[in-house]
Amino acid sequence: MTSEHHPSGTIVHEIRWSDAFPWWLLFRAAGVAFSPTVILLAALGAVATWAGWSACDSLGFAIADGMADSGGVGGLVLPGAAGGAVATPLAPSVAAMPWLHDLGRRLPRPLAELVTMVNVPFSPTATWSQRLGALARIGWFVLVWSIFGTGITRHVALKLVGEEAPGPIGATLYGSRKWLPSFNSVLFVLFGIVALSIPGALLGLAMRTEWGLAFAGVVWPLVLLGAVVLAILAIGVVAGWPLMVAAVGVERGDSFQAISTAFSYLYQRPLHYAFYALVALLVAVPALAVAGLFADATGTLAMWAASFGMGHERTAAVLDGLAGTGGEAATWGVKAISFWSRGLATLLSSFGWGYFWAIATAAYMLLRQDVDGTELDEVVIDEPGTEG
Repeated sequence: MTSEHHPSGTIVHEIRWSDAFPWWLLFRAAGVAFSPTVILLAALGAVATWAGWSACDSLGFAIADGMADSGGVGGLVLPGAAGGAVATPLAPSVAAMPWLHDLGRRLPRPLAELVTMVNVPFSPTATWSQRLGALARIGWFVLVWSIFGTGITRHVALKLVGEEAPGPIGATLYGSRKWLPSFNSVLFVLFGIVALSIPGALLGLAMRTEWGLAFAGVVWPLVLLGAVVLAILAIGVVAGWPLMVAAVGVERGDSFQAISTAFSYLYQRPLHYAFYALVALLVAVPALAVAGLFADATGTLAMWAASFGMGHERTAAVLDGLAGTGGEAATWGVKAISFWSRGLATLLSSFGWGYFWAIATAAYMLLRQDVDGTELDEVVIDEPGTEG
């Protein structure tokens, strides 16, 4: 904001909205999510995720039948569960804050299933096969987005500060070079959680006997106190993972820098983080609506243009074939058009991931300014010729 003093008061000549409302960066990031590079990398990441999870299914890495509809796994109440949630000693918030679980049940199904899968390894009564299946999927998921998510955050960060951003190939190469710090940042925290859970596991061995169970009941407050550290790490790695990836994309940092900055920003400014997440959700509605409108218009107008040459009857027959209700459904041409139409649907569905990483980049830069006082236009720039 620029102003000057006047005898009758202060005259404002210009308002710098980036200074007055720094969170406006989230809106700019939402615009970058529409760039072809972000959409393409998000689509590649989504396809790679699907391929890995399909391989897990083929190899027999099961999680749990109907895990997204059973109301929880092993007594742990999960978001997205159908029906009313039941309060348990493992989830006292169901009774204390039922509205929170009502919101969780309204999550989109893909997001609810992802949250459910993340919860499976921490469920006390999940079997080892279920934990192995969930960990295999989570590991592949983190690996894929350590590549494509890092590439997207690099592209978005440079776009936001007005620098020349790498294209699809350059962003993918960057993610391929820097995936290890992004992946290891999650792996190191998980190793810490496992190491800190060893005393609890030893106590669990004693709890196999009645005397051991009685002893555990006496010292349980100490166990709960120790579990607070586990909760800090578990919540931090889940909620802070996007910030870890963004730290590698923006700062070109290593795993330990990504972990320290993510945990610092998350726990020093939790309300800021929540506010940015709320703004991102509000912006997501019109952003997804615009993306859907363009996808629908593209598919419809392509057939509309072709209909002038095909004529009404032939167009109706082709559309019936695409819907699987006509005799044209078995022809090679209809199958090819259907394949490309599904490809367009895949691009649309993957737009959400591009939007997610674009917003994560902006949120990281905002939190960095809140905590460290770093200007929003500061991004570590590579030497010429190294971006690809």
